[in-house]
Amino acid sequence: MTSLIPTPLKEVHLYLGAQMGEFAGWEVASVYSNSIEESEAVRKDVGAFDVSHMGRIMIEGKDAQNLLDLIITKNVKKLDIGRIIIPAAILNDKAGFIDDVSLFRIKEESYLLVCNAINREKVKKWIEEKSKEFKLNVMVKDITLETTMIAVQGRSIGRIEELNLDIDKESFLQNIKLFDAEVKIISRSGWTGEEGYEIITDVENGRKLWKKLVEIKIKPCGIIARDILRLEAGFLLYGNEINENTNPVMARYWIFSLKKENFIGKKEIERILNEGVEEQRIGLVMKEKGPIPRHGNEIYSINKKIGYITSGGYSPTLNKGIAMGYVKSTHALLGRTVYVEIRNKLYEAKIVEPPFFHK
Repeated sequence: MTSLIPTPLKEVHLYLGAQMGEFAGWEVASVYSNSIEESEAVRKDVGAFDVSHMGRIMIEGKDAQNLLDLIITKNVKKLDIGRIIIPAAILNDKAGFIDDVSLFRIKEESYLLVCNAINREKVKKWIEEKSKEFKLNVMVKDITLETTMIAVQGRSIGRIEELNLDIDKESFLQNIKLFDAEVKIISRSGWTGEEGYEIITDVENGRKLWKKLVEIKIKPCGIIARDILRLEAGFLLYGNEINENTNPVMARYWIFSLKKENFIGKKEIERILNEGVEEQRIGLVMKEKGPIPRHGNEIYSINKKIGYITSGGYSPTLNKGIAMGYVKSTHALLGRTVYVEIRNKLYEAKIVEPPFFHK
């Protein structure tokens, strides 16, 4: 059995009482106190997440822009220094997802690609192979293990004076001091559906920063709470909603630009848009508080199987089960009732449009 990669913050997590678990080949903080409490803290106040398991890959050189513009589904040539493309995708020739990614332009010929943990080595290999295939002068370096990445998310993040930074959602700051820690990059997004910042720095400063965040009463949260929050926000998870056999059209994940002259997968996307798809991603809310839907449960229309669940769980915000999955396009009708099979019984659910909560 392959050994897990420990998060660089493992010692800090253990010292502060976190339970460790496994995610995408990494040993991560699974839960600090209670995953429901942690997710509710983000919806009502502020929480901190160690997301150091996410891949961080530097792409540099005189041909870096040309290569990235070819493999990224959005227009890299329009990306200025200090700006981010988020989210975007790297697709294969059949328009299946190699990964969904964020791209930071660090300097004139220097970019940082943030990808999913499970795809870190695959993405690096894909970039290297394409650079050789198209004879482009590019240097690729995986800096994941020598850096940390911390996300601070929450509805009341404005109460934290040090985080009242002038950053819009498609830009980032470099080399600043935050809570007495040296920060390499700080960006602003909100993958929980709330306001938030992502902070990348070296391991020593990452540990210092995590301790400081906990010290000022920002609730430390684990990977379980993160999954609850991303599901409530309707965000897709690689390996569940998307993979190399799913395309952005069936996933209804509109992270590509057909105005671009070319990118790998564009012709196939155009063909799919013309011909349509057999199944589509939907959101589901269970009508009763009963059993919780889970990955792999089947979806029925009366007594006919029409699809399957890719992610499911309990929503503290709605106090009932929610899910995402795929159904036949002929049955993907907002507002209609379908049935989820859980432990050999059918339970009513309603097809809805994520996100599953509103501020």
